[in-house]
Amino acid sequence: MVPFRGYGRLTRSTTLALLTTLAILAAEWADLLPDNVMLAIRTGCQIYVLLRVMRARISPAYLLLWGPLAWFLPLPTALLFFLFGGRKHVALAEAKKEVNRVAWRLSDEPDFGGNHFRLLGDRDGRDTLAELRRLIKGARRRISLSTYILSNDAVGREIVSLLTARAKDGIEVRLLVDAIGSFGIPLRLCRPLRRAGGRVARFNPALPMQGKGSANWRNHRKIAVVDGTVAIIGGQNLGLRYMGDKPSKRRFRDCSFRIEGPTAAAIERVFIADWCQATDEPPMSLAPLLRERCPHVGPARVEVISSGPDCEGDPLWEAYEKLFSNCKRSITVVTPYFVPDRTLFTLLVTAAHAGRHVKIMVPRRSDHRLLDLARRWHLRTLREAGAEILFFKPDVLHAKLVVVDDEHLVIGSANLDMRSLFLNYEIGAVVRDPAALAEVGALIAGWETESTRYTEDLYRRSWTWTGRAIEAVAKVISPLL
Repeated sequence: MVPFRGYGRLTRSTTLALLTTLAILAAEWADLLPDNVMLAIRTGCQIYVLLRVMRARISPAYLLLWGPLAWFLPLPTALLFFLFGGRKHVALAEAKKEVNRVAWRLSDEPDFGGNHFRLLGDRDGRDTLAELRRLIKGARRRISLSTYILSNDAVGREIVSLLTARAKDGIEVRLLVDAIGSFGIPLRLCRPLRRAGGRVARFNPALPMQGKGSANWRNHRKIAVVDGTVAIIGGQNLGLRYMGDKPSKRRFRDCSFRIEGPTAAAIERVFIADWCQATDEPPMSLAPLLRERCPHVGPARVEVISSGPDCEGDPLWEAYEKLFSNCKRSITVVTPYFVPDRTLFTLLVTAAHAGRHVKIMVPRRSDHRLLDLARRWHLRTLREAGAEILFFKPDVLHAKLVVVDDEHLVIGSANLDMRSLFLNYEIGAVVRDPAALAEVGALIAGWETESTRYTEDLYRRSWTWTGRAIEAVAKVISPLL
């Protein structure tokens, strides 16, 4: 059984699409094709783009982005959409299901109860870095590490050095990095790790066209699993911008979470699926890892949610939709980028109108200016509905947290924007544990003391025609950012 073998065909189909488009364009410029043939080709390309956009169901703005391009430049737009558009791939979804089927045959369905859960949320990311060091040095059998950004700085080099030392000790080391988020870094930085016997893979390369599916699908997950028993997930990449021993004014404010118990094995299963996709390894080659079970070690129930183009439906979005719909008292959202889809946004507005305490905390200024512009209308509308809007001032707030009714906590790598909800590979977890909720509640309360509230004059320019036009453009292109 080698369910990932067929992925090579995606690369060949991409090359064929590029060559075909270039051939048609060359024939058109040389007047080799009759006008009626070219009209049929252009019309077919326009229909292809529009059908794919409607199937994506991201937002009406997504249609405004691709529709005009398809009308005026049908052939190049069809090629661009083939490379960068869409949001689901049937072959990847089937392969992902195969990993789960193999895992379930070898053991039982995931057990999400009986975990020990701990917040890693100090101001400078020292907790997360120290825990990563401790886990890597203490690994007895294997280390599975996945990140969107691996920086070529003191933190990135230290992590690779630690992994290299453990690989030399005979520990099984796998490092998976996103090919765009860590563009060019692993080839140079990870040579010593490869020489020591560690495995390094790039997820979905875009240049050259070796990827599996759209180049717009990025692996935004941050996962570290040691020996299948302890895992770390959250929003922190591996770099000085996210963690370090010394304070830095350029460091993002963020947090991660240490999970020990049965849920760690479920998180490793997500890693294995990504690893098999990136390397074309069959899941059965990793059967010993999929077979393992962890004993209960604590009281926390932590349910893992894997979301992305390789999933049927949108599990993370569906979890938010269910939690927001059933909210009885309060919703707190902490996110660096706030551009939700129409359904989730309507649920938040409805909850605010109904007297629920809806609180949105975002950075005063994030690292993506266009997304700051795109969020203006959403924040203004929520404020008018009675929601509490807080702007975190000292640093870029990069944490991703959702708390509903002080009973349900959602953590992970996903922002509350359309890219995370519908395009990226993301990992989340729903936590039901009073101690965990109290710990995260105290963290958010501390951030509130460093925040300012929404005021009408803050977005005064939004009331001008130019301001509204800028907001509209930012909302249209936000799914691609």
